[in-house]
Amino acid sequence: MSINESEAEIVEGPPEELIRWTGFLLNWVAAHAHEAYEQVVAQVGLKPQHLGVLIQIQQGPMIQARLSDRLKVFKPVMVTLVNELEAMGLAERRPHAGDRRAVEVHILPAGLDKVREVERLSDQASADFFSPLDSTEQQTLHGLLTKLAKDGPAGPWQGLR
Repeated sequence: MSINESEAEIVEGPPEELIRWTGFLLNWVAAHAHEAYEQVVAQVGLKPQHLGVLIQIQQGPMIQARLSDRLKVFKPVMVTLVNELEAMGLAERRPHAGDRRAVEVHILPAGLDKVREVERLSDQASADFFSPLDSTEQQTLHGLLTKLAKDGPAGPWQGLR
C-alpha cells in the first residue's frame, strides 16, 4: 500500500479547519507547552509533579494531605511522589508537632537546589517557547490566563490558597 502525498505531509501546526476554535488552539498550545516543560524538568531528573511539591514546600513544611489538595493530586499518588522525593534526597516526611495523625513534608537543601536549577532552565525554555510573542503580548497572555485561572472555570482552585 502506498502513501499518497497528503498522508505523507508533516503537520507543523494545528489543522486549518480547527484554528477558529479558541478552545482547540488553547489545548494545542497547552499540550506543546506541557511537553516542553516536562523536558525541562526532566533535565534535572524530576517530573512536573515533583517540582510542584517542592515549590509548595520551599517556604516551609506542609501536611502531606494538604499538598494533595493544593496540587489536585489523588492522595495515593502524593504518597508515591513524596516517596520518590525522599529517595532522591530532596524532601523528607516528619511527624506533625500538633497532630499525631498528620505528616509534614519538608524540603531539603538538595530540593532547594533542584528548584533553583529548574527555574534557571525554565526561564530559557519559556523565552524560547514564547519567542513568537513580543514582551507586551507575553504579559497580556499571562494576564488573560491568570484571569481565567482565578475567575473562570478553574476558579475553584483559588479557594485552596
